[in-house]
Amino acid sequence: MPDSTARYRQWLNSLDANQLDGFLIGHPPNLSYLFRFSGSAGLACCLSGECHLIVDSRYIEQATSETCDCHPLLAEKSLDERLRTLLENSSRSGKTLRIGVEARHISWDRILRLQSWETKVEWVPTSYLIEELRMIKDEEEIKLMKEAFRIAQRAFQLMTEKVHAGMREIEVAGILEFEIRQAGGQGLAFETIVASGPRSSLPHAASTDRTIGKDEYLLIDFGVKNHGYCSDLTRIHPLSKAVVPDIFNVVQEAQREAISRIRPGVFSSEIDAAARKVISRHGYGDYFGHSTGHGLGLEVHELPALSALKPQELQEGMTFTVEPGIYLPKKHGIRIEDVVAVSQTGYDTLSDPNL
Repeated sequence: MPDSTARYRQWLNSLDANQLDGFLIGHPPNLSYLFRFSGSAGLACCLSGECHLIVDSRYIEQATSETCDCHPLLAEKSLDERLRTLLENSSRSGKTLRIGVEARHISWDRILRLQSWETKVEWVPTSYLIEELRMIKDEEEIKLMKEAFRIAQRAFQLMTEKVHAGMREIEVAGILEFEIRQAGGQGLAFETIVASGPRSSLPHAASTDRTIGKDEYLLIDFGVKNHGYCSDLTRIHPLSKAVVPDIFNVVQEAQREAISRIRPGVFSSEIDAAARKVISRHGYGDYFGHSTGHGLGLEVHELPALSALKPQELQEGMTFTVEPGIYLPKKHGIRIEDVVAVSQTGYDTLSDPNL
């Protein structure tokens, strides 16, 4: 498993750089990243280099067996009440503590509750302190992601042998999800998308009970979790008499052009521009509305973004999707999605483009 202790030490250094005495963490992927805790509810409070993970009775045994670099604490009433007691004990020295909070993940209701306590704490909103560390994957993390893709691709191959015209989209999704579990997938990274006919023009269509015609193709977007790490793939699967529109070739060209430019030092916005330029040259620029890709790891959407809105210099160890698309309303849509890891000299493809 990835070395969470090294991550924790690196993160503590970032607290010093931001002049913080401590930090409050509640976002499950961040708890998993720093402490290996896989539960869905908990609060980690780190003060002066010492960290406590507050959980209720559902997770105390799990936290005790899983976590490292923190001390599990049982919340007999509520997580916030246990946190309050911890802070009261820590602030007896009289010094006002500057404690960072995850501004993107903590609710306004909880912020107001924290501020109402009579503790000597200054709550400091922060963004992306842990997520920026997560952006760079180590060898073990990439290995776990590769296994997630192996499972996903095997499940997809088995699914294609079973689907046919006359099925409903939700049936196809069900078959794929069954094969994912059979192949060793520990869960879905997100809700499976199976879109047929004119519904393929919806970039984030939900699978429905629509019956698939014999001359149609399927746009399938799906992902697998392996020890918390995600895969994310989009494939076009034509049925026996389906004719895939010419825009498939345009999207494939755009994806290949974008991937060919990936290497350390290039900005993510340049990758987005490369894909967009190809699609625009063929006259479909107005039908490609989303970014070219997004980071992938413990969450299916994380840093960096392949977008003109959030330029990010690419570094070795970054992993992200490359998924240009063209969507013609009420007609059809095409998206092709693969995932790459930035290497020392270029990139490694984690998914199989030939699937």
